[in-house]
Amino acid sequence: MNMPAFHRLIGLLLVLGVAMPVAAQHTGEGSVYSRFGLGSRLDYASSQLQAMGGGGAGLFNLNYLNLSNPAAWSDQVLTRASGTVVFQRLRATDASGNTASLGSGALHAVQFSFPLRARRIGVGLAFRPYTRANYLVRTDARQIIPELSDTVQTRIDYAGEGGLQQLNAGLGLYLHPRLSVGVSADLIFGIIEHTQRTRFFDPELPGVIPSGYMSTLFATSTRMTGVRATVGLLLRLPTGTQGSDGVAVGLTVSTPTVLRATRVYTLGESLDRDTLGTTRRGDVHLPLSVALGVSYQQDNRWTLVVDGRYEPWSRFRSDLDFAGYDPNGENLFKDRLRLSAGLEYLPAGTDYSAPYFHQIAYRLGIFWEQAYVAPRPDVSLRTLALTGGLSFPTLFPGTRLDINLEVGTRGTTAHDLVRDTYYRIGLSVNVGERWFLQRRFN
Repeated sequence: MNMPAFHRLIGLLLVLGVAMPVAAQHTGEGSVYSRFGLGSRLDYASSQLQAMGGGGAGLFNLNYLNLSNPAAWSDQVLTRASGTVVFQRLRATDASGNTASLGSGALHAVQFSFPLRARRIGVGLAFRPYTRANYLVRTDARQIIPELSDTVQTRIDYAGEGGLQQLNAGLGLYLHPRLSVGVSADLIFGIIEHTQRTRFFDPELPGVIPSGYMSTLFATSTRMTGVRATVGLLLRLPTGTQGSDGVAVGLTVSTPTVLRATRVYTLGESLDRDTLGTTRRGDVHLPLSVALGVSYQQDNRWTLVVDGRYEPWSRFRSDLDFAGYDPNGENLFKDRLRLSAGLEYLPAGTDYSAPYFHQIAYRLGIFWEQAYVAPRPDVSLRTLALTGGLSFPTLFPGTRLDINLEVGTRGTTAHDLVRDTYYRIGLSVNVGERWFLQRRFN
């Protein structure tokens, strides 16, 4: 391992160390739909694939660790580390045309990979999100209390924060020129907290708390932990006259998972957990996840990917209740379906002596998703988004800087619901270098 590569990796880790606290801060500036279930379901494969619709189960790539399919990890030459920070701006619109603009930023993913044997056996490690809850809803109303012959102004703030994260560790194995397989162990863990803060005001004197009234805070904090396995296959189907041309088909299956959950209920005047606490424990059963993808690469310049992912959340079971799910009653969860397609154009291909602008990668993508959560039994929550990005080479061979953009809409203003219009900007650093070289002396 040479020192310049080591210094770049240390610099990357320092940047991520500064960004990490941002991810832990409560902003209340995400989609209101993240209050349902376990939060909004998130996908992340690589900074390359985020700009190409977010799929990639059928893609081999030497320059990125593809988290969509562990079988792709076999095709590695360089030791790689990458980190991604995402900034989001969201505009929510209700049926009356009222709008609210919100913004947030967070560390999104960290990846590390290296070959045990170049283009034969590769190891991958990653930290990335699985779900996220981050919302704030405020309601104001005037309430008459007959027992006290009094009228007060009430303000209730519903807020949520947290989510589930994934730690992935596994390897990919090259079995045949046409076939690679991979497996990873995925630790899913996290804490989701929902709060309801109620405050009282004098309707004639705004901001003044009337005598005899006390603000209250009710909170539920749910900690969950579990492990699942992901198995992947990648099949190469060479086409054309050039060896670099080819079609690949990928399939991944993530097993159903049981999360051990502990929920703490708190009631008091503040977030002081010593006020009053009640604890419940139970199991949360996550469904399996199946992804199928196809890619086509031509002369290392053009790359096309098409993907589909299916998760039967309608079979979700839990000993604990969640918004949209009651263990003894209604289950509003629906099967999740995600379809995506993307295109990358790299004018230089593998010609590293080409002019700088020919070595920039240009990416476009689109995806459509039916979410697993639903605000009403007769409504499906759908997202349609366009993605794009640029990947810039640097002075250090094997290292690239990626800028991605995603613009989309989610939900509808019908049925007294809310439509989200959002854009996300992702910034990624991808460091690659040859490590563990055996020195030879003459």
